[in-house]
Amino acid sequence: MKFRMNGILWTVRFVHPSDPILIDRTGKKTCAVTDPDTMSICLSGDLSGPFLTTVVLHELGHVMLYSYGYLEDIHRMCKKRHWIEMEEFICNLIADRAKEIFSRAYEIVGDEAIHFVPIYLERMVA
Repeated sequence: MKFRMNGILWTVRFVHPSDPILIDRTGKKTCAVTDPDTMSICLSGDLSGPFLTTVVLHELGHVMLYSYGYLEDIHRMCKKRHWIEMEEFICNLIADRAKEIFSRAYEIVGDEAIHFVPIYLERMVA
């Protein structure tokens, strides 16, 4: 699958859970990685259900940070030793709270929210 964010083409692919591509930049085995050099997200083929959605939201957070140049802001505001930790914090925040934010937006503005509420959430509300 391919998609664009801020005009940048990204690729998403599922890989075998033991694929070495799933070793992150800290050297830890993980279930997904986003690589700005190849503009790709790699997801473990073992992911499914709500956890898959959470992981995808997290990885899309990385894509957003890269695609819009927000890493420069993190680097400006944080000491270098905290750069990765802050990036992960932001992506976890997105993954853990995005659905709630969109749900509240829908409650507040009603049908107008369709312009920014993800399709999957619209299906849940309907």
